[in-house]
Amino acid sequence: MPRNVVDQEQINATAAKLNNAVNSTLVPELKRLQDEVDALLGDGLVLSQTSPKLRDSYANFNTSVTQAVNNITEFAKQFQQIGDSVTNLDSQIAGGIPS
Repeated sequence: MPRNVVDQEQINATAAKLNNAVNSTLVPELKRLQDEVDALLGDGLVLSQTSPKLRDSYANFNTSVTQAVNNITEFAKQFQQIGDSVTNLDSQIAGGIPS
């Protein structure tokens, strides 16, 4: 028989780790790398036609990756919503059982 477990503490801890990774590590690192690429293409690899195209291409790539990384927080929200919904359902069912 299938078993269902909802550990709200574990859900919250994982959601917090996901959110923290996005906000404290991944997005800031992507920003730092964008700055590095901009600096390189402004000082260390300057080609009149290629550098602007590389800068635009990397900026578009970085934007896409940043958006994807930011979506990690949506999983954190989903996990928490599922846990909350199951906990609320359990309470509703228990409240409907006569004593």
